[in-house]
Amino acid sequence: MASLNSDGVDIRYDCFGDGDAVILCHGFAANRNQAWLANDWHGTLMKAGRKAILFDHRGHGESEKRYDTTDYSIALMARDVLHLMDELGIEKAPIISHSMGARIALELAVNHGARVTAAALIGVGEHMLRPVGDPKVMAAALVTDEPWNIEDEAAASFRAFVESTRGDHRALAACCLGIAQTPDPAALASIDTPIMVVGAQMDELSGDPEPLAKAIAGAQLKIIPRCSHHSVLAETMTKDVIFDFLGLPPPEHYEHSW
Repeated sequence: MASLNSDGVDIRYDCFGDGDAVILCHGFAANRNQAWLANDWHGTLMKAGRKAILFDHRGHGESEKRYDTTDYSIALMARDVLHLMDELGIEKAPIISHSMGARIALELAVNHGARVTAAALIGVGEHMLRPVGDPKVMAAALVTDEPWNIEDEAAASFRAFVESTRGDHRALAACCLGIAQTPDPAALASIDTPIMVVGAQMDELSGDPEPLAKAIAGAQLKIIPRCSHHSVLAETMTKDVIFDFLGLPPPEHYEHSW
């Protein structure tokens, strides 16, 4: 594990393998271990001759925790990715991303397109364009001392997820409020970076992925059957479609689960 100072925030990261880099951006309340290492994304990329760059977003995993909402925004978290690329001497690279990480990848594609060769956006949908929940409800659920009284289904799901990943509740509540921004539709329509939206058929959190794919210029769309928002990262088919999109050698195949 190594660390990077990004605008005064300590960001922890790992590099695996050799070859051209691929950057992996995890989702909200997750971390690099739970999202990527546990599902062997680094090993699969290494077998394809690529270097896997895994890191914890600010407020997540082993990276520094901040407790003010002003320390979190999509733009700030995208800057962390750029600083990591600069630290490692990476001029440009493809990004594989999940959930919140996909929103950050889109920010990079819109405003720093020269640094992103392609982006795979996993576990996202129309709720990125039209949020359906109040972020204050989610933030309150993350810090309440009575989680059994959380009424909002999505908030209760994420509270349970934070417990499973042992995340910092206060930092994640601040992050939740700080990143509550929707992308500019005109900016999405002008993206010239190759984009693939990878939806989970049974995603209970993100909404229909098709409207999001249609909103992004030239985006491809793939639906992974019989998986949820979080389980999509463990599906062999998810790796298959993304590796094909990025022009990488096919992953070593195991028996498919669909």
